[in-house]
Amino acid sequence: MRNFLITVQVIVSIILIAAVLAQPAKTQGFSLLTGASDTFYSKHRTKTFESSMSKLTIISAAIFAAVALALNLI
Repeated sequence: MRNFLITVQVIVSIILIAAVLAQPAKTQGFSLLTGASDTFYSKHRTKTFESSMSKLTIISAAIFAAVALALNLI
């Protein structure tokens, strides 16, 4: 059981690293201060690459934390 959890931990950690590195930068410079970032794209990004990578990061981080907790309890 421990070997299985270690294998899952390694796979999830690779997925988590890839998901974090694939996310685009959220810095937009001075336009964040002026409020000029309200575009159609920024308002309707529910099905964009950015939102899917954000969801993948959250899910893989939760799985990573659960497996890490399980490994500590075993």
